[in-house]
Amino acid sequence: MSLKIWVRRGMIYLCLLNSEFMLRNGLLSLLLITICVIGQVQGQGFNLGIRAGLAQSKFIGPIESGLDESFGLAGGFHFGINFQWNFTDVLGLKTEFMYNQKGSAYNMSSDNGAYVFNDAANGISNVVFRDESIVKLKHSNAYIQFPQTLNVQISPKIEVFGGGYISFLLSPVATGTISFGGDDLDTEHSFVQGLNFNYFSDPSFLNRPEQILIRVNGDNVDLNTPVDSRDFWNNRVAESRFKSIDYGLIGGASYYLNRGLYIMGRVEYGLQDVTRDISDYSFGDVNDDGSLIFRQDNDYNLSIQLSIGFKF
Repeated sequence: MSLKIWVRRGMIYLCLLNSEFMLRNGLLSLLLITICVIGQVQGQGFNLGIRAGLAQSKFIGPIESGLDESFGLAGGFHFGINFQWNFTDVLGLKTEFMYNQKGSAYNMSSDNGAYVFNDAANGISNVVFRDESIVKLKHSNAYIQFPQTLNVQISPKIEVFGGGYISFLLSPVATGTISFGGDDLDTEHSFVQGLNFNYFSDPSFLNRPEQILIRVNGDNVDLNTPVDSRDFWNNRVAESRFKSIDYGLIGGASYYLNRGLYIMGRVEYGLQDVTRDISDYSFGDVNDDGSLIFRQDNDYNLSIQLSIGFKF
């Protein structure tokens, strides 16, 4: 990747080159998007601003066959500051520093789902149950995000923009439940288990005071709840499920109520697979020996945002 700047007769040409090389080698995660701006510097100066608002986001990815599986919208918020360099009265380049929440509501149900039980203290290893299984899990991933957009004022009231972003993951968490065995909790392997996932800081072992009792092979055993992200099904996962960096494209528009106050709508579409294959396991099935089945899904962030902002 190369960045070349020519200054000639008061004109500034900024070109980010070799976009194919950036995409192929991951350098898009540093600069994100190929932008070429041609503008004339006429002493227009710059603006500082602030922006905050709410968002609905979800993961976009493949659905596992044989299951009733879906990714739904989850709410979040964002806030931050921005700087815009104005090339002309109608053209500017904006850089932002944002805190941004993204996530998704995950739902899975299966009439013949799998659940694996391990209890080394009682000599129980990889006992696989098959029954009705329902998983509900709400993800909320917090990012520090650096968007960069080219902004065009098409009228005194309306501004449109497009560009890209890079994000660094701060806190990936999820909460929910798994219910197994249907509504009849008298069945020896039926239960409802809490899920409390912090993908970055979960311990390497379970240490929870809450327990529920189920029967396995005719014996009463304890099942921990809530369970963390690394030991779901007591089946070790080596790494955090989510990658630390995301990047993607931005598009949207702003409506100015006056010279400084505006309302913004924007869409952010991720280009990075945000889940690691080594920790992206199936909720609905396992191998014959009770070990997890890992998938190679490409899951992307999609976020729709509504903001209110002010520029100085």
